Amino acid sequence: MYYPSENFQYLLINGAIGAGIAADAIIATVSRFRRFEQVKDALAWAAAIGLTHTVFPMIGLIGLWYAASSFPSLKAGIYGVGFVVMIWFITEVIREIAGFANDDDEEMETDADFFYHFLAQHSRFWAAVWAVSIDALVTGPGKTAATAQWTQAQVWGSFPLVGLVVFGLVMISAWPALALRHHWQQNKFDDPRGLARFTAIGSWIELSIFLYFAYLAISEMVVALGVQLFISEFLIAGEFSLITTVILLVTLWQRVWNHQLHEAKELLSR
Repeated sequence: MYYPSENFQYLLINGAIGAGIAADAIIATVSRFRRFEQVKDALAWAAAIGLTHTVFPMIGLIGLWYAASSFPSLKAGIYGVGFVVMIWFITEVIREIAGFANDDDEEMETDADFFYHFLAQHSRFWAAVWAVSIDALVTGPGKTAATAQWTQAQVWGSFPLVGLVVFGLVMISAWPALALRHHWQQNKFDDPRGLARFTAIGSWIELSIFLYFAYLAISEMVVALGVQLFISEFLIAGEFSLITTVILLVTLWQRVWNHQLHEAKELLSR
């Protein structure tokens, strides 16, 4: 059976991580279309998001990676923690995109975010960057399993690589945001279905990528416990994430679409 080369697999994993944590930022970028008056506004936003998505995953990962590398007996537990964190994050994504989180919950979370309010008093821009980037902190533990076979240089190199992927994707998403603002100003964009379709598809892509890393974490935990797998843990994670995504699509697609359409209508009516 053919497997990708180690270098290609390394780039593919980092690309997937970058795409996963950028998905929410891309949706937020398009949703902020009114604030992008010029290209430089979009460039500043993409640079800030790229920076936080380089540093925040590093905070969440580096300690766990060193612990797993230095103390092999802790590997199974560390990968298990990564799985639990990813499942929690995936649950929150589902609640958000399907509208299970009610307004009271959202208000409580916003009120509890002291740092967000602190930033908002000084800079609405950096407060928005913080709100979009905070999720990147939890990707560190989930990414730990993907680094099981990496060298120290590969681990450190992955952070700027992921940051560049995020910057590039957010910058690309700024162009439709700028076009949307132009059409909105001329009253040429009044159909929320296109915007809802974009956010719904982006949300499902984000969900499927994080499901992959959740299953990869549990697969690496099983390997760390001494169980010999008959196929690659990367293939196992891919198969289970695909099956789970299909099940979620079948059961939640209509609810997600209705919620995203409602959000798009509200956004355009402001």
